[in-house]
Amino acid sequence: MNLLTDQWIPVRPLDGGGVEKISLRELLCGEGRWELCLPRDDMELAAIQLLICISQALFTPKDAGELRSRIARPITEEEYESAVQAVIDWFCLDHPKQPFMQVRGVPAKDPTPMDKLLAGVTGATNCCFVNGSGLAEQLCGGCTSIALFNLGSCSPSFGGGFKPGLRGPATPITTLVQGRHLKETVWLNVLSEEEVERIMPWYQQTRMQKTTWIEPIKTGEKIAAQQIGLIRGLFWQPACVEVLPAIGAGQCSCCGFQSKQVYSSFNKAKFNYSIEDTWPHPHSPLTMVKKKVGIEQRFASFGTSSVPSWTQLARIVVQQQIDDSYLEGHQPAAVVQQARKLYGQQARKLHLLIGGYLNRAGQASVVGRRHEVFTLNHGWDSNTNVISYLVSLGRGYGEALNKALYVFVNGIKKNEVKGAGVKFHQAAESQFYRRSEPTIEDTLANIAFSDPVPALARMRKALKYIVEDLFDESVRPYLQDPELIRTLAVARMTLRKHLNGLEPQHDKGGKNATTATP
Repeated sequence: MNLLTDQWIPVRPLDGGGVEKISLRELLCGEGRWELCLPRDDMELAAIQLLICISQALFTPKDAGELRSRIARPITEEEYESAVQAVIDWFCLDHPKQPFMQVRGVPAKDPTPMDKLLAGVTGATNCCFVNGSGLAEQLCGGCTSIALFNLGSCSPSFGGGFKPGLRGPATPITTLVQGRHLKETVWLNVLSEEEVERIMPWYQQTRMQKTTWIEPIKTGEKIAAQQIGLIRGLFWQPACVEVLPAIGAGQCSCCGFQSKQVYSSFNKAKFNYSIEDTWPHPHSPLTMVKKKVGIEQRFASFGTSSVPSWTQLARIVVQQQIDDSYLEGHQPAAVVQQARKLYGQQARKLHLLIGGYLNRAGQASVVGRRHEVFTLNHGWDSNTNVISYLVSLGRGYGEALNKALYVFVNGIKKNEVKGAGVKFHQAAESQFYRRSEPTIEDTLANIAFSDPVPALARMRKALKYIVEDLFDESVRPYLQDPELIRTLAVARMTLRKHLNGLEPQHDKGGKNATTATP
């Protein structure tokens, strides 16, 4: 199975019709408008990234003008054939010597079932968010390739002794620009050479590097991030993996298609090497923390947080450099930064695809996953301060609820205020995030960034109502408890205080004051 020639991409036409599989050639050279169609959101996100990375390897545009041309028009059959000739063997899943993202002759005591290749399918803590069993008993060549890529690029490692990908031990947040259809999404996330050189000054010196399965990483090797080229980094495979021969024809447990060849197991083995510094992966935002010995860079991750993705939008789309005032900073993914410049003053709405896994710090086990799309209205690119303010304001209402209910639950010992003792404040905060998400999403999608005050006022009103309603719901069972009357009064005062603090601040000047919002 070859990713450059075979039909392996499961899609559905946007104008109606059933699911089918198409080739990369059909996607990039044809006029069809498709959407990916995979049952697992993480596999779908990995498939999009795989398509982006292959297109990046084959057709890196010289500049923004050439990229806009790629977005506007299909490439020709001749262009495609010319581009794939030199690397066609790189993308063969079952190549006899150099199979895609694998190593031949991996020593292993016993084969590993295929479901271990998909994060979160098996295991006591890993499967809590997976619906049903049998999702990876046997995989077709396309889904196997996607899973191999996902392992190297997006997933935590196999566990103790196995290396994570170039985005670090914590599972990274992936942020992609979403287009109107699959092909547009692919091209919107392919970087031009000028953008690559901006984030990777060593691009030209390393552009001829081959992938890790063509030129393997040496055991014990110490590798500087600045020595890793773009294509080698995008297809980095941190583990020794060998998919065992196909067991014959069958139905793929993931995509559901009948396939002439399905795979049910693989071998894996540990090997040691080290990466120095941070490789600038173009699909993930960075966080920066000022330390005594310098600045520590990490790729943003969800951790185990249950709060929605909008709470992290500031560090996903807003650039914040570290200086004397800010000891922590953040940098959007290169594809998001490119989107800001691609259309200049005619920048359209940004549809931002955000996804990734939740995992415990220092552990490979996956405890959840995220896959969300946010729309930012016209003008987002020149008004990122408004986005930061909006996110901070939204989180402020959740914190106001949490603080008020914390007082009700725990009381105030120094004032001899008795607490209810039943810890429900965190559950109420989770409910706030669930109920408020439509309001936040609608505000981001429709706010007039040049005049944000009216939209922010409507958002405040809606969030205040949600908070007050959740507070009343939470304390209702205790209204008749005479011992908690004072506690309730104090908690309400706490809530009122924090809600008032979220109202717009006014400049001095009495009735002629103006609202001091972004």
